[in-house]
Amino acid sequence: MKKEKVKKEPGKFRKWHQKMKSTPKGRAYLKLIYWAIFFVVLFIFLGISSSITRDYTPTNNDIQEEQTPEENNENTEVLPTIETMQKELLSSTYEYTYDIRIGDATYLFEGERHTTYEEGYKTSLSGTIRYYLDSTGIYQVVGNDRTLINDFYLGIDTQYLDLAHVFDIMNVLGLHEDTMCDCTYPVYYAEDEFNRYTLNLSEDAISITDVSVTSLDNSYEYKFSFSNLGDFDA
Repeated sequence: MKKEKVKKEPGKFRKWHQKMKSTPKGRAYLKLIYWAIFFVVLFIFLGISSSITRDYTPTNNDIQEEQTPEENNENTEVLPTIETMQKELLSSTYEYTYDIRIGDATYLFEGERHTTYEEGYKTSLSGTIRYYLDSTGIYQVVGNDRTLINDFYLGIDTQYLDLAHVFDIMNVLGLHEDTMCDCTYPVYYAEDEFNRYTLNLSEDAISITDVSVTSLDNSYEYKFSFSNLGDFDA
């Protein structure tokens, strides 16, 4: 024999809900309850979203993505070209060291280049002298006296002391970055059939710090170092 299904009595909530739906006043009351529940859920959701937004810290990538193209262009530093750095060095004031070797002879020049003159010390096998150089000539300085020197560069090839001339040779040959150098600063070089020309930049790649001319047969070497570029009064 088939068992008769036991008919379940509706629960209290269901009875109440059916009772409310049976009258216009009850249906209006139910709508108010539904709207109240909706707004409570909405407020809870908005509160959670606001809390997450306050606690979020944007990353550098997020900041960069939010910037406009104009802002990104303003934050991009444009480095000077090597030719620009060459022109700046030729027209600037600086302290320098020239270390020169020709065969067994050595010469050391330590001085300052100002707008209209140079002064410093020259050391060679003959000893050390103080010098002053301007458009009128080169002078040995002793105390307050200056004596014109005619053999100041005796034994030295002065074409390699002319930085403008050396830079012209480099630019004509074409400078290449020395990727084999284990240096923390950029190094560039050029070669012809006689010499290797080297140019070192500062670590931030905005100025020239060293220049050298070395013969391929190693018979001579001219090494020039520059510091305090434009940092003292002329």
